[in-house]
Amino acid sequence: MNAIAAHELPSPKESLLNNGEVVVLRLLETVDEEALRKFFEGIPDREVETLRDDVRNPRTISRWIESLDYRYVTPLVAWDAAMKGIVAVCTLHRMKGVYRHVAEIRIVVGTSHRKLGLGSTLIKELVEIGTRQGLFFLRAEILAENQLAVKAFRQLGFEVKCTLEDYFMTAAGKTRDVVLMMKRLRFALEEDFFYVF
Repeated sequence: MNAIAAHELPSPKESLLNNGEVVVLRLLETVDEEALRKFFEGIPDREVETLRDDVRNPRTISRWIESLDYRYVTPLVAWDAAMKGIVAVCTLHRMKGVYRHVAEIRIVVGTSHRKLGLGSTLIKELVEIGTRQGLFFLRAEILAENQLAVKAFRQLGFEVKCTLEDYFMTAAGKTRDVVLMMKRLRFALEEDFFYVF
């Protein structure tokens, strides 16, 4: 299940936002390093501290670019219509071993393109990719305070499985509660057989 066929990866596509603006969705490529760095520079400080990696450190972005491997992480970027800047980033992280049928979704939308349906568009795109790749589950860990994100995932078929208290710790040592959400994409063959009878 580790090999990803070319047809399981997304092709570039345009998407229409609620305000009529068009964005272009495509795989992150090595040539995008500077644009990705600029994108994260535009994310507010209070939000940067809630991300898993130090995105303001140029080495972090360089490491991501150098280690691009679509077999394990499918990174998508949304560009503005003029292709002058990245306005959102999302990734599908495939797990390994006994969890190789599961992938985690992560999404960051730039401040200029929020509340326009872009986050939901990216979630749908990752669901489609996960389905094509034969995954059974998608999971998302969302800060409990971000109820808009929780609502968006719920509207797209993700279920709240639990709330993990103090599960996330910022660089400053503050803890946050995390909502674990999951979406089932397919059942195992044995389970399909069981449900028929």
